[in-house]
Amino acid sequence: MTTSEKIPKAMAEIYSAITALTDAFSRKYLNEEYATVIRGVIGALARKRPSPLAKGKANVWAAAAIHAVGRVNFLDDPSQTPYCKPKAIYEFFGIAESTGQNKVRNC
Repeated sequence: MTTSEKIPKAMAEIYSAITALTDAFSRKYLNEEYATVIRGVIGALARKRPSPLAKGKANVWAAAAIHAVGRVNFLDDPSQTPYCKPKAIYEFFGIAESTGQNKVRNC
């Protein structure tokens, strides 16, 4: 059973919208391994009751999930590959860094 099959029906549309955004970012800046981990984080948030994803915009949650996964995997370390600064994440999604930082705490 895949992760997407475990998503509650009420959250399936939100999950799809957010993962479409994170997958686009991952194709441009990251890799498939990151994309898979990020989808897992979003899936876990979608399964929480009540899900925090029900409130807020998809682009904000996408940026926060990427930043959260990137932070624990040293994505902002120039000696690592892939490498991406948090500022690039927030610019890609068109949100303020402070907005994304507030959501990262929920990931």
